[in-house]
Amino acid sequence: MKVYKQEQVRESLPGIVLLSHGPFAVALVETAKMVFGESENVAAFSFEEGDDVDEYRKTVVDTLETFPEGSIVMLDLFGGSPCNQMLRYVQETEKVLEIVSGMNLPMLVNAFLAREGVSGTELSLDAVSSGTEGIRRVDVEGFLEDDDEDE
Repeated sequence: MKVYKQEQVRESLPGIVLLSHGPFAVALVETAKMVFGESENVAAFSFEEGDDVDEYRKTVVDTLETFPEGSIVMLDLFGGSPCNQMLRYVQETEKVLEIVSGMNLPMLVNAFLAREGVSGTELSLDAVSSGTEGIRRVDVEGFLEDDDEDE
């Protein structure tokens, strides 16, 4: 299991926990750091082939429980092992979590910025909106045509 997390937790800032299959979660945080810089209350857990699923859940939950109320969990895929482990945790503890699947870089960067003012449901809905808006088809032909007109 690959893990990214900071030792210090700021009690007034909602946490963001990223979970994925393979190295995606940790790599996404590292990429966001290149764009946004270092951010507090962020943790990422990449579920690797051969990892024990119960140990994975325990490690994630131990970190999640150190973050303040209003923190969110971002997942790579709805219905995969990381998602199922969070749903199992919710079922066992009856704790309500804000969970967002389909994480991407626009979603994460926006969550970094938005969580100073919002948390919980508002933060997860904002993350979904930003993630969706970040998905675009780039019109290369139109770009090239516009470039030709400048000549």
